Amino acid sequence: MYSESQIDPVVNFRNSQGESVRATIINLQRKALVMEVYNPYSIVQVSEVLDELTVRRGIKSIYLGKAVVISMVNTGLTALVSVALIDEWRELSNVALVPGALRHEAGNFVREWDQRFCIRRDYQVVVNEMRAFLAEVSRWVEQVDMSDALPKQDGRLREDVFFELAEPLMEKTRHYFDELNGQAALVDEELAPAHRAFVQAALHPLILRAPFVFRTYTKPLGYAGDYQMVRQILDDPRQGPSTYFQIVNAAFLQTAVAHAHRNRIDILVDFLAGQADAARLAGRPFRVLNVGCGPAVEIQRFLQEYPEPHWLAFELVDFSEETLAYTRATLAQAQAQAARGRQEVAIDYVHDSVHQLLKRRVSATPAPQGFGEFDAVYCAGLFDYLSDKVCIRLINHFVARMRRGGRLLLTNVHSDNPEKAGMEHLLEWYLIYRDQAQMAALLPPLSTAQRLYVDATGVNVFAEASSAC
Repeated sequence: MYSESQIDPVVNFRNSQGESVRATIINLQRKALVMEVYNPYSIVQVSEVLDELTVRRGIKSIYLGKAVVISMVNTGLTALVSVALIDEWRELSNVALVPGALRHEAGNFVREWDQRFCIRRDYQVVVNEMRAFLAEVSRWVEQVDMSDALPKQDGRLREDVFFELAEPLMEKTRHYFDELNGQAALVDEELAPAHRAFVQAALHPLILRAPFVFRTYTKPLGYAGDYQMVRQILDDPRQGPSTYFQIVNAAFLQTAVAHAHRNRIDILVDFLAGQADAARLAGRPFRVLNVGCGPAVEIQRFLQEYPEPHWLAFELVDFSEETLAYTRATLAQAQAQAARGRQEVAIDYVHDSVHQLLKRRVSATPAPQGFGEFDAVYCAGLFDYLSDKVCIRLINHFVARMRRGGRLLLTNVHSDNPEKAGMEHLLEWYLIYRDQAQMAALLPPLSTAQRLYVDATGVNVFAEASSAC
């Protein structure tokens, strides 16, 4: 622990949208930081990657690197933000070459180690067994890549042969992951940074070259759940530079969270089909708003599967220009492939963020109640990273833009997610979890026809309601 007399109490960082932010240190450890941020419009979100976070001692930077937001507690116009520090400290680069300076820094390091390295014995056993198993699998599976006897296609094992080999290994890997989840859930909050550092040092060398694992942990666009991560969940699981890493990748894509996301796409496709059916009965096209659209795989499937998709028109909103460019190209291709004389579906793309949307909303004049431009609004995956306060403000914005009787659909990862602790310890993937009652509390008070349900895994919770205004 560092005292304020040693450390400048102000830290600086950039959020995923490139904005410079200042914050005040509340508590600082080598792998964790709690700070107070002026946060009226969701300037930071859970699981967001903060760049260039700088901790100073005097005029020198002793930490300069990335951090991942673990949790947030709103306190009005400010928020207490907990982050995991994922880069190395730089104390030694600033040590003057005078007698005793290095001994002093080394002594400080040992004292900090004694204070923070208190890993639960059962946790160590699971991690070490999992490391030993994966290391042995890696060695054993090398035979596959060197063998000319096994049937291959495009440089990889033929699909049926791959899964014949991989299934017993993936089953054991999932067993260890379940054990890790169980042990991680028992770790006290103040000891979690040390446990995360321990498991990541042990297992990352054996799993990070699996593409899905790598992207989930590194979050190259600055946030979890980006469009490429979604593509990986839905795509061929056999990705990776070797058969071993393809097995690891496929094993992680068989987790409950990955299954739940695939189920969510199915449910969204059904939701859109239901809106199109209603539009046909009404005799006019329905306009649908999707905020935080990502790759919009559900719309791609809707365009391909629904016989007359032109009954819906879409406005897709995302804060990432890269995501919107990908989605625009993908949906244009889907329309071209499914055209065959069909009427083209109108799709508008809007580059906007929750931060900017809520910021403008403060002074915006809402449309007269019941006369908004959208017949349906859905937001799937975004609420996993937003506080209740921000979610409610966002829902109010949705309702202000909906027609009377318009349908609202929201999703969240359920608080009963059995893989929560492992996701946090191994992948630095943090979510704000909610159950059915918590989702119901977010819905507009005057809404009607409320419906709350979960997918087949129980990991995704859905809330639907109709606007009464």
